[in-house]
Amino acid sequence: MSSPRSRKLSSRRANASMRGIQHLANRVRAARRSVRGLDATLRRPGTYRHPAGRIVRIETHISVVYLAGRFAYKIIKPVAPGFADFTATATRKRCCEAQLRLNRPLAQGIYAGVLPIARHAGVLTLGDGGVTVDHAVKMRRFDEAMLFSSLAATGALTLRDIDGAAKRLADYHPRAPRNAPSSRYGSATLVRTQIETINAALLANCSHPALPGIAAWCARQLDQLAQLIERRRAEGFVRGCHGDLHLDNVVRWRGAIAMFDCIDFDDALRWIDVAADVAFLVMDLCARAEPRMANRLLNRWLETSGDYAALSLMPLYVAYRALVRAWVACLKAGYVAGRNVAIPDPALRYLEVARAQTQKPGPVLLLCHGYSGSGKSVASRALADLCGAVRVSSDAERKRVRPAPDAQTSLGAERYTPAARHAIYDHLLRLAHRVLQSGYSAIVDATFLEFRHRDTFFALAQRLGVPARILYFRAEPTVLAQRIEARRHGPRDLSDADTATLARQLASADALTPAEQALTLSFDTAVPMAAFDSPAFWRPVLALMQSAPFATR
Repeated sequence: MSSPRSRKLSSRRANASMRGIQHLANRVRAARRSVRGLDATLRRPGTYRHPAGRIVRIETHISVVYLAGRFAYKIIKPVAPGFADFTATATRKRCCEAQLRLNRPLAQGIYAGVLPIARHAGVLTLGDGGVTVDHAVKMRRFDEAMLFSSLAATGALTLRDIDGAAKRLADYHPRAPRNAPSSRYGSATLVRTQIETINAALLANCSHPALPGIAAWCARQLDQLAQLIERRRAEGFVRGCHGDLHLDNVVRWRGAIAMFDCIDFDDALRWIDVAADVAFLVMDLCARAEPRMANRLLNRWLETSGDYAALSLMPLYVAYRALVRAWVACLKAGYVAGRNVAIPDPALRYLEVARAQTQKPGPVLLLCHGYSGSGKSVASRALADLCGAVRVSSDAERKRVRPAPDAQTSLGAERYTPAARHAIYDHLLRLAHRVLQSGYSAIVDATFLEFRHRDTFFALAQRLGVPARILYFRAEPTVLAQRIEARRHGPRDLSDADTATLARQLASADALTPAEQALTLSFDTAVPMAAFDSPAFWRPVLALMQSAPFATR
């Protein structure tokens, strides 16, 4: 039984809590009265200092956007949705300023500034000239048909779009602010809490047979990856990232790829491993039935960034991002478990992406083989897009290991000396090992003209217990030379090989042994380039990969 003193203390705490709730409620009501007048003002074309035309109003749970002519104006609603309290004017101002500051690096000029909303003689206006009552983020409008979500829905999303998105992220992440060593952001403990929280919410509120298995798999992954998560945090891979990279927040704009509407209200969701940022976009492409685009994004980001260590984290982060979007889809649809209402289709798609991460075919090692100009790089890139393997390119890694003053500058024959060749094959072997241990199939794009290099990679496959094959790309010597010459006069290419390089290769290549021939799949590249995009061209490879035993994760 409680004492009189404890009962009095509990009563005081309860009264204080009620007063706090009442105070917040009063602030919300006052703010809502104020915003009604603001809403009416921003709906009038005459409010704006430029031609506005018909105003289109778009409302979300925490903001309202007014489309006015060539610009859009976003205000933060005076609400307290649970994860933040926006009822104070000063808080909304800070939020607007944060949106401007944090979005500008990736948004390609979409964000124009923050404008005060002032009252003068009882009239609200945009800009200075009275008592400031609120603030708006001013943005340049874009064609909504150019959003990645719209492009994907209409089949208009291109590999060029994906390459642009991958390069933008690979260029941005190393320049993004680095997490302070003393911060808890990006730690294994925090990542575990975030994933366990979303799993608990889904298990408690959604009836889906896959959820218990997904939650158990996540727990195992967190145990296995905790040290890697901490090591990457110590090495500086936790950065100030976008944090909300679904397809609705990426747009083709002014000849480039822009990313906008980043996380600005929760540092724990923004200060994350760069792998988690990329995983969000990979996940959403998968959920929208664009697996080829998802594979392309991951491969191009890896090739540009060189961050192959991130691969081990990708399945976990892809699953986590899918679970978050599934929960958001349920909330948007007002789904409540136990009311005989089906889980909304978007949530089901995201849950399927999460489930797919828990069981994948085991990895396969594929070694490209062919002379310079054989088409193996173009072909193997298309194969990686189709099958989800990670492609490791000798040309890209050669430039990374021994960069020229300009990354696109050719250093010529010195990159093809015996010592340089052996060094790059050793480097490729380490990368292939990392890719395979991460659970991904590896395509190693190199000539593999020397037996000892092929033998070393087959020995790796044997140690890891994974199937290995040689992909032999054939073309006549005259065709090889023509392609190399055409490459010299065409768009810049990663390869530095010239016709002299080809002549040395033709004179010194080691023929495939009978044992190697038994493990070789041969492809004639004297076909239209579009053939490489067809699963029919790759039928024997795809059959091999689909027959690999499922990995235990």
